[in-house]
Amino acid sequence: MTLSIKTENICKRYRLSALHPAHVTLRQVLDEALSAPFSRGRNNNRRSQTLWALRNINLEIQQGELLGIIGPNGAGKTTLLKILSRVVKPTTGRAVVYGRVGSLIEIGTGFHQELTGRENIFLSGAILGMRRAEIECKFDEIVAFSELEKFLETPLKWYSSGMYVRLAFAVAAHLEPEILIMDEVFAVGDATFQQKCLVKMNEIRQQGRTILFVSHDMMAIKEVCRRAVLLQGGRLVADGGPAAVVSKYLGSSRESGSEV
Repeated sequence: MTLSIKTENICKRYRLSALHPAHVTLRQVLDEALSAPFSRGRNNNRRSQTLWALRNINLEIQQGELLGIIGPNGAGKTTLLKILSRVVKPTTGRAVVYGRVGSLIEIGTGFHQELTGRENIFLSGAILGMRRAEIECKFDEIVAFSELEKFLETPLKWYSSGMYVRLAFAVAAHLEPEILIMDEVFAVGDATFQQKCLVKMNEIRQQGRTILFVSHDMMAIKEVCRRAVLLQGGRLVADGGPAAVVSKYLGSSRESGSEV
């Protein structure tokens, strides 16, 4: 099979937000700079207070795989997707991605609030590197799938979260990136549209495109995925069939008393 994504010892470190207040005055910055030579011990302690969102993630994902990524909140799922989408860089390690990536990591990512639905479809296609003629060929299919015909000339700032998801998924699914990355995009959609999206995901997989699907909906993971991975505390702790990986996740969640 053809390799679609490979990660090699990916680690991602963040400084704790408590060490970097949102509102810092110029005087505070100057005071800290002037006192630095006399407070090395304290500064070393502060530098040590970091969060490792990911630790040594090694994955190989083949072309055409529909991979489910599960784990508790704070496990590192979204951080991994952002690295694969080139939104953030890993602290160490590397990710090799073969092909054009379409990402639905956060509602409205890649959209412009002041532009209309129509304009954002063309904007998204341009970001993916498509020519206008290619986008026009897919335009009617995108609109029909999203069921937002009446709102095409409305600026996105007036869209509900559900309408955002409809348009975002329709664009990503029909503009045909080689790799589709989705993070909890169905959480705000209605049940009918969710099922419609799951069917479309299967169609995309059958076309040989790769899908990474993050969800807390374990039934959806088991229904559409052929492989799943479990992240906990930034580490990859399970990789295999969806039923077995979901079972491990639910078991560990019950033992720790955490929410799924």
